[in-house]
Amino acid sequence: MNILQIDNEALYTINHGLIGQTPGLTGLVRDISIYAVYIVPVLLLVLWFLYPKKREALFLSFFAAIFAWFVITKSIIPHIWLRPRPDLALLNIKEVIFHRPDYSFPSDHATMLFALSFGFFIFKWKTAGWWFLALAVVVSISRVAVGVHFPLDILGGIVSALIGVVIIYIFQKAILKYIYQPIVWVLSKVKLA
Repeated sequence: MNILQIDNEALYTINHGLIGQTPGLTGLVRDISIYAVYIVPVLLLVLWFLYPKKREALFLSFFAAIFAWFVITKSIIPHIWLRPRPDLALLNIKEVIFHRPDYSFPSDHATMLFALSFGFFIFKWKTAGWWFLALAVVVSISRVAVGVHFPLDILGGIVSALIGVVIIYIFQKAILKYIYQPIVWVLSKVKLA
């Protein structure tokens, strides 16, 4: 059995384990897979204002997430491997949400959420790291359960996130000096920092 067959089997198992068992569970998984990512900007804004001493860690984590998502996941990987989303009918998967037939590897949601989590860990805000890690895991499982991603797409997102965070970690001094500090200076002038 090759890796793609294992990926198909895992998708089938997760889908059939969480979808169709009860309407409440199916609805919860569907809602998490669609809407949970929308609370992230709100959470980041709340953290920015509640924890001013952690703003550098927050900014670097956010910057790493944007870098991992836009540069690695959106700009580089699709030119290397353009994997289509799961064919639910072919795999006998229960469809819960409609998704456009674009690429699925790596998962954008997994890249962003895991990059935020890894960023918080590497930039020394472990409490936020654990919370975002929990959110990343729950959202990623829900995205597989509804058939939008294969499990390998999530692993690809985790690797993209890790690479993005490491790159930002290497260049953190320049990022803080040339991007973060000017932004904070402007925000302080309008009383937002």
